[in-house]
Amino acid sequence: MRIVMCIKPVKKELVYKENEHLENLVINPYDLYALQNIIEMKKEGTEIICISMGPEGAKEALRRCIALGVDDVIHLSDKHFAGADTIATSYVLKKAIEKIGDVDLICCGQKTVDGETGQVVYALSEQLGMPCIAQVETIMDLSVENASIERENGECIEKLKVRLPAVISYRNCTTIYKKINLLRLKRAKNKEIVVWNRNDLEIDRSMCGLKGSKTIVQDVNKINPMVKKEQTVLDGDIENTAMIIKNIILGKDNGVCTYGK
Repeated sequence: MRIVMCIKPVKKELVYKENEHLENLVINPYDLYALQNIIEMKKEGTEIICISMGPEGAKEALRRCIALGVDDVIHLSDKHFAGADTIATSYVLKKAIEKIGDVDLICCGQKTVDGETGQVVYALSEQLGMPCIAQVETIMDLSVENASIERENGECIEKLKVRLPAVISYRNCTTIYKKINLLRLKRAKNKEIVVWNRNDLEIDRSMCGLKGSKTIVQDVNKINPMVKKEQTVLDGDIENTAMIIKNIILGKDNGVCTYGK
């Protein structure tokens, strides 16, 4: 059985405090939750491959995947992949999955903490022509033909048996790594990371990156940073204090020097 896990590296500051990780890019928390559930369900004869499209720094996130217990990782890297929207991204992932071949299950996190579109999994399912099961809580059992899945559907918890191949997305997230230590990380650093570019995947330049994206950014407006206001100490009697608060609410003189009004 062959499982492909799609992960996205995201900026460290979106997930952890600055001193918690040495890498600049870390595994997206939704993808990390999905990956660890898949690894827990791994049986003899099961192969787990992680693929990730991103910059050079994505390799460190992929090494973490190796340390967690995946069998192989593939870095999808090409300057022509830059600027991709969900359509162009899902197309590159689809081509990579087809190149891997004989894939029984594709897993993704529900969304990423940087983009939060939550659209890639559905676009990937459509492009692969496979059913998509979203809002997954956990995989309870895996066989060559079926996956037993528990997922949330509104206020209900459903238990489904899904015929494979299929695409699933997990609704939960985590920032906590399970069963990972320095020895595993050291071994992972010696693991060769396979890199596939546009030519390896036989992708036309017009189908990837900015050229292959259907989303058009019309304009970008810079939002002014939040201005920190000075504190006002209210030390008058109740009547005057109430008047100051009233003037603050009404926007009069910012509530300052309103005694006696």
